[in-house]
Amino acid sequence: MASQESNSKQSNLELSYIRLSPSPHPDGSVSSDEPIVFLHGLETCHIEFSRTTPFLSKDYELILVDLPGHSGSKEILPLTLENAANALFHLISTKVAGGRAHIVGLSLGGFVGLEFARRYPELVLSLFCTGCAPYSGLRRWVMSQPRLLGGVGIVLGRLATDAMFWLPIGVKPLPGLREEFRKNQSMALLTAGYTAVHAVSLEDLAKIDGVRIAIVAGGKRDSVRDTREAGRVLSSKNPECKAFVVRDAVHLWDLQLPELFAQGVRAWVDGSEMPKEFEVLYSCEGIKTSHGQVILDRHI
Repeated sequence: MASQESNSKQSNLELSYIRLSPSPHPDGSVSSDEPIVFLHGLETCHIEFSRTTPFLSKDYELILVDLPGHSGSKEILPLTLENAANALFHLISTKVAGGRAHIVGLSLGGFVGLEFARRYPELVLSLFCTGCAPYSGLRRWVMSQPRLLGGVGIVLGRLATDAMFWLPIGVKPLPGLREEFRKNQSMALLTAGYTAVHAVSLEDLAKIDGVRIAIVAGGKRDSVRDTREAGRVLSSKNPECKAFVVRDAVHLWDLQLPELFAQGVRAWVDGSEMPKEFEVLYSCEGIKTSHGQVILDRHI
């Protein structure tokens, strides 16, 4: 497997990224020629996916991006969904053979993926996103307080021991990732990130057309209700879109259940059956009950 890193800042849109290219198979078979671009969450970086990529890198070209304001792309500002989508357009249209890619986004990266699909659907082969349903109710109110959230996050980030830091996230420590958290953490970044995701609405999702999207909730931390509603809206534009919940997953479940995360990505990219842990929340095809019956009413 070949690895290529880019940190070029030739323009304000030149994202830093890592490219993992599969080695030739011993039997001479050809790997997929459809690349997958990974977009991380707020405060992290491409390292976040290092537990997931080993399950995919033998078969796909993987491009792991640092989003604007983060790590290798720290100087690309401001952090807005529009700026991130435009930078991603520049990357895919200039650095990816064929100028199209599958997109995988988690949390902030999922919101960026949805914005990218809205603005540049012709560049998206498919989108697998998680932890990025537009907020409602109490969650929406909390996200409307970006400076409060940012201040709390900075204080906890500075005072917490490693055990205290990773415990509420619900995953085992990943070497090097907390250091990137510390480097990326600032009131400006957190305020910008929370403001950006709070502004996303179901009406924005209704503007996405022609992109096959899986939107997933981590059942232990994400809003299942909001994810179901997002799936309803997305399916109204494209019946191939589906909403899922993985009941045992936390928010950053790429770190918690990396093999299952990779299996879900693989199945969605290939258009094959999703792993059984992906419980359908909303689909134009209906869902199967525990008795094997199919509910055709989409409002589940």
